[in-house]
Amino acid sequence: MLASPTLSRAQGVTVDLMGGTAYNVPTPLTIQQAGFPVIHLTAHYDTKPLGPFAPYYSWRVDVWSKDGAWEVQQVHHRLFLSNTTPEVQFFAIHYGYNYFLVGRAWRTHGFVIHASGGLVVPNPDNIVRGKSLNLSHNSVDVGYRISGGGAALAVSRQIALGTHVYLLADGGLIAGRASVPVVDGSASVPNVGLHGHLGVGFAF
Repeated sequence: MLASPTLSRAQGVTVDLMGGTAYNVPTPLTIQQAGFPVIHLTAHYDTKPLGPFAPYYSWRVDVWSKDGAWEVQQVHHRLFLSNTTPEVQFFAIHYGYNYFLVGRAWRTHGFVIHASGGLVVPNPDNIVRGKSLNLSHNSVDVGYRISGGGAALAVSRQIALGTHVYLLADGGLIAGRASVPVVDGSASVPNVGLHGHLGVGFAF
């Protein structure tokens, strides 16, 4: 990819459609539930990018002027707690630990640098102390809600396939914090992930 031709446009719009996965750095998980002691865990999460449920994906739109752009991006991240306990039987945010980001991008030396920040919009699924939350366990679906914020720093490289189409590889760090409900309580869920994307882009 480093030796491949890249796109270079003074003005225009690019649209990136990507799949990917992430390595989740172990982070604290704190769960408060009425009538019980607070649970503190060092959470280890799997991403399971291809399923079950909707896979990991991301899209990004950049509006370019010379070598700089304003951009918006969604990252549909997924978290599955792998080190469950007798109290926390299941804990996931597989309907999406969704990042909605706004930021800037710059072309330099054949790469594109991205820096952005914005909102985290999760939809959790969990069983804590035998109490289940969300439809996959025939209980209440709490839905999507703005529950925190996050930021991203990434580098991407494009391979031109034609005048308006290119392949791209993208890697970076995304970090955020969200508060999500459990039955009779809530959980504080920070996440730090190293994310990798592959996809296709369109230039207009």
